[in-house]
Amino acid sequence: MTEDQAQQTIDQIRVNIAFEKLVFSVLTGAAIGGGLTLLLDLAGMVLGGLSFGALLAALLNTLLASFLIFLIGFFASVAIGAPLFVWLEKNKRRNVWPYLAAACAVAIASFVVSAGGLPQTSDFTLKTLVQIFIPAIFIAVMFARLMVPVWRAAEKAEAQAAERDRPSNIIRLH
Repeated sequence: MTEDQAQQTIDQIRVNIAFEKLVFSVLTGAAIGGGLTLLLDLAGMVLGGLSFGALLAALLNTLLASFLIFLIGFFASVAIGAPLFVWLEKNKRRNVWPYLAAACAVAIASFVVSAGGLPQTSDFTLKTLVQIFIPAIFIAVMFARLMVPVWRAAEKAEAQAAERDRPSNIIRLH
């Protein structure tokens, strides 16, 4: 195996690890978004009156919110997250800000689509914040937190490779 093939294999492993962590973050974000949706619905039921139909509607709303958050997050991971990771790794940029910006862009696009065009003032509700924006921010931050050990290992490997490739200046005096 040549050095170029070895580097390509290492790069592909890094992308696979990043994608795994993206999917895990999306699953966790979907669970958080669904849980917060359930809490809001339950709080509304406590204030408005409890019934079996309202509880069933709250549970179905929770499942739908979680499912939609997962679908949007997964497709965003495939279409934006993995290519963004590859591009950032080539440029040795390893921090949360690009992923947070991408997550916010996806959340804004999802909000515009769910509002059916440019959002009106009435579209900005606590439920919108809980179902669209909080999970997106959580997913980006969690992904970055999960990637910190991988980024540190990559930086350490790059530093060791640079040290190994640096010519040594040994001067013998005898």
